[in-house]
Amino acid sequence: MGSASAALAGMVALGACQAESPPVVSVGDVAYTSDELVGLTDDRRLLLGELTAFAIAVADSALHEPGAPWIEATVTDLLWERLRAQEALDSAGVGDEVLEARYRMEPDLELTVRHLLVFSARYETEPTRAAARAKAEAALDRIRAGEPFGVVAAEVSEEPGAESREGLLTPGREGSWVDEFWAAATALAPGEVSPVTETQYGFHVLRLEARDTVAFEEARPGVAREVASLMGIRIDGVEGVPLPDPLPLVPDAAAFRASDDETASIAEGSTVAGDWVVRASDLHDAAALLPYAEWRRLDDDPAVRQATFERAIRRAIVRTAARSAGIGLSDGARAAIEREWTARGEQWALQLGMPAGMPPTQIRDAALEALARSGQNASIARNELRSAWGGALHRWSTIEVEETRPASSP
Repeated sequence: MGSASAALAGMVALGACQAESPPVVSVGDVAYTSDELVGLTDDRRLLLGELTAFAIAVADSALHEPGAPWIEATVTDLLWERLRAQEALDSAGVGDEVLEARYRMEPDLELTVRHLLVFSARYETEPTRAAARAKAEAALDRIRAGEPFGVVAAEVSEEPGAESREGLLTPGREGSWVDEFWAAATALAPGEVSPVTETQYGFHVLRLEARDTVAFEEARPGVAREVASLMGIRIDGVEGVPLPDPLPLVPDAAAFRASDDETASIAEGSTVAGDWVVRASDLHDAAALLPYAEWRRLDDDPAVRQATFERAIRRAIVRTAARSAGIGLSDGARAAIEREWTARGEQWALQLGMPAGMPPTQIRDAALEALARSGQNASIARNELRSAWGGALHRWSTIEVEETRPASSP
């Protein structure tokens, strides 16, 4: 190529770069330009940003990370229940011998299960559901004919990540899985395979790998809560935790959007159990759990900020009291809570066409496709994702959206 041609080519390339529109939606390293999003409203752009953050979590098999505020809040709820139950039992003079005798009558189980899933929501058409059931039945026939369960699950199961795990699930206890799944698993002896089992997610085939009894020492907090309930003792939720009087001043709107600094104290005080403190991270976590409509009003609505601040204080008080009383959660109980969060995300990912482990190069296309995907399943998944996880996705990842501006009047 001659020098003149090279210069012309360089000018064309430079002109193309200069003409390229700037990003208007960005999440981490993923960005979209105005040319790509022509015709999208501000709200649809925001939704695309949220879908992109979700896709990044799916790709990294890190759905638990945006779930951190919810997981910790759920842990705190359980700690409060256990605190209140123990107080009630101590007042009634109920000792461990009573709790252990009760537990021996009906001990907790921990099950290790492999399964395969053919996704099919109950609201789908009968022909669609019949085809899904037939696919699960065909897989069951192969297993009964002698093919290894893990091999069939890796090939057939539509659950994200099933291929690499060959259908093996994290060991679960009652409450870890939906009721129909738990009932099917508990009906099996180790090594047995279930018939096709329907749940809200679709059609499953299960194989029980192991059935273990949870030790009383680990199950004791739950037994205490159960016995307290049988005694007619009512245990209020965390919202019933008394607030300090006087209440610290509610932070301004900027504090709810400020950087997440673990050392920054927003409020602090003392109870009989010890000193409590609300840090910036606690405030941000409480805000992340707001219903989406309230989360969007956080900057402009003092009442929403007040309620969020009070919730953060109550949870800080519970954490202090639990530490003082030596009450905590086992790794297994925490894992079950985490699994509850990620299971919801995995189903939305399936409905939106986002495979676990997809390479970074696919994230943009997956998010755009999820935004445009038609059908009731995708619409419900988008709505539920935003409603339940919207604030948490913004808490986890910086989602930047440039609002459109109406053309100025001549």
